[in-house]
Amino acid sequence: MSQAELSSPDQSSSSSSSRPLPVAELGDSDTLQVGQFVIAVGSPGGLDNTVTMGIVSGLKRSSEVVGLPNKKVEYIQTDAAINPGNSGGPLVDVVSGKIIGINACIRANMEGTSFAIPINKVKDIMHDLSEGREVHHGFIGVSMTSVTPELAVQNNEDPNSAHGIIPRVYGVMITKVFPDTPAESGGLRRLDVVVEIGGQRCRGADEAQLIIDGATVGEELSIKAIRNEREITLHIKPEDLASRLKSAKQKKELKREKEMNKFREQLQKGLQRDMDKLLRQLEQRNKL
Repeated sequence: MSQAELSSPDQSSSSSSSRPLPVAELGDSDTLQVGQFVIAVGSPGGLDNTVTMGIVSGLKRSSEVVGLPNKKVEYIQTDAAINPGNSGGPLVDVVSGKIIGINACIRANMEGTSFAIPINKVKDIMHDLSEGREVHHGFIGVSMTSVTPELAVQNNEDPNSAHGIIPRVYGVMITKVFPDTPAESGGLRRLDVVVEIGGQRCRGADEAQLIIDGATVGEELSIKAIRNEREITLHIKPEDLASRLKSAKQKKELKREKEMNKFREQLQKGLQRDMDKLLRQLEQRNKL
């Protein structure tokens, strides 16, 4: 266990003594297994140093499943109680005493369903955050869904299927390519079935999203896909998701500002017309 030195402020520098300050050790969340006992530490409702116990109920829960689609994390699921005030506290492996997650959130209306950020994810980004650097996530601009051989057989038996003939493989079908995105400029098309990204096989949408999130922004990412029963290889340069969202937000705010200005102009013109009409009516009454 790593330790830090702590000096007592009540002692003079000549007679000061030091004692070790214990520091919690970080574990390896990649070695977690469902069923392991864990404890969640925090201050729910202002109750300091509260400890709740449970087990690891699930692993690699996608942010979409958890209900936080904009978060690029695969969460640890636990039934250890996590309430407001627990967030940010450690999730600790009972056997080793090491931190294996950071308590994050609960699933609304589902008692005993809590989620923590894996500690390995924290270790990947904590130095960047502490030094004020941004954490980048790859973005190519598609919607996708998982496909399997079983799903392909079921689809292909339907003569009216909107998806055409799906290859009987494990992979990801592109359901939408958004305009003005790396995917569009790189040649990815709707109904392409992606089987490999950056040299890694992807058997489902969650795996594909994880690979894209971790891709280096601005560097070519090779994507193997099946289109019209032929395998093709495309090269796409991911953008930074945060920059993309920031740009989209600025465009939305600019559009809203233009609409508000237009509304104000119309309102002022309408008020002016009403005032002019009222003045004419008053002038006519005065003449009478």
